[in-house]
Amino acid sequence: MLQHYIIINTLIVPKLFLLRLSTIFFVAMLCNSEKSIAQNKASFDIKIERIEYIDADTEKHTNLNSNSQKKELRLSRNYNHVHIELEESPNIKYTYKVTNETGFGDWKKSTNEIHLVGLSRGNHWLYIRGKSNEQISNLLEFKIFVSTPFYLKWWFISLIIVVIVIVFYMFLVLEAKLLKERRDRNLQVSNLEAKAYRAQMNPHFIFNALNGMQTAMILGGEEEFNKYITSFSKLIRNTIEMSSVDRISITDEVAYITNYVELQGHRLEQKIDLEFNIDSEIDQNEVFLPCMMLQPIVENSIVHGIIPKKEKGKITIDLVKENEMLKVCVTDNGIGRKAAAKQREKYAKHKSFATQIMRDRMDIINFYNEKKIKFSIEDLYNDNGTAAGTRDILYVPLGLKTRH
Repeated sequence: MLQHYIIINTLIVPKLFLLRLSTIFFVAMLCNSEKSIAQNKASFDIKIERIEYIDADTEKHTNLNSNSQKKELRLSRNYNHVHIELEESPNIKYTYKVTNETGFGDWKKSTNEIHLVGLSRGNHWLYIRGKSNEQISNLLEFKIFVSTPFYLKWWFISLIIVVIVIVFYMFLVLEAKLLKERRDRNLQVSNLEAKAYRAQMNPHFIFNALNGMQTAMILGGEEEFNKYITSFSKLIRNTIEMSSVDRISITDEVAYITNYVELQGHRLEQKIDLEFNIDSEIDQNEVFLPCMMLQPIVENSIVHGIIPKKEKGKITIDLVKENEMLKVCVTDNGIGRKAAAKQREKYAKHKSFATQIMRDRMDIINFYNEKKIKFSIEDLYNDNGTAAGTRDILYVPLGLKTRH
């Protein structure tokens, strides 16, 4: 049984080998049949009369005639149109096919004129043949190359990638710089506000206020002393509460300034008339001022204007709308800035940093607002030319923005 099995397999193996070999040969012959038949069994020749296209290298209109030996056409991506004109004969039927690098393409029937439009970029091969009375002509072959547009070339893509990377890197650097700047400004704001609070409620003021308690007790009695203590405690409490916010409504600001002026009047043993004139169109709960911005102005009016005059003082505060801004005017009947300058030596011990701190805070707050805070001072005069006081003008955006 073993010997019989070996004989059978010896006969089968050569048959299988021959079958596979014949299959491979058949496929190879089939793939090259079209070209080989046209070349080996051609009974007549076809000729190119004219080829018309725009050359990619010279970018000029190019015509090739029947005598041309050029077999490669280079087309630009924008002008990839080829017009081919063959010899005209009623007995010849033309067919052609265009293949790309994959080698696949279908034969198409045509007249003696062939138009190729919209070829993709890369290499293509054009095959043309004719048929007359069952006879196959020679096979014409042309290589067509369509150039790649510059925006798809590797150097341009690389350049774009490099530019994107640089822009992204610059964006990150700029964002980090802006973030650091915002942090520095916020820190500066906090420091300036802390200085402002310390400057307004400075030890001199507290010391004088405490001394004023004794004066109020001796001269005014228990009733005046109680009023003094009430105003002082409210002022301290309000100042502490405002230390955690950046802006204050007009309603709260009016209450704070009123209490501050009353306390100053008790301490100085003279009343100071305070008058507020607020435009009826202003919503006092929805329009805001920067915290501790109005108080330094009022303090300067009292310390440098009213106290040296030694007469009953008056402060008028007007708030009106003007060109989408809140205009705040603080007017006093003091001695004026020129006379106050002459009194500087007399009040040398009183070092007031409130005005400078207020201007520094204005610069910081303006960083957050498109419309800027503005501040100016005007000198007032009587008809006879004598000083009649000063007017401080403060412009604040109606939609005030702060660091929060």
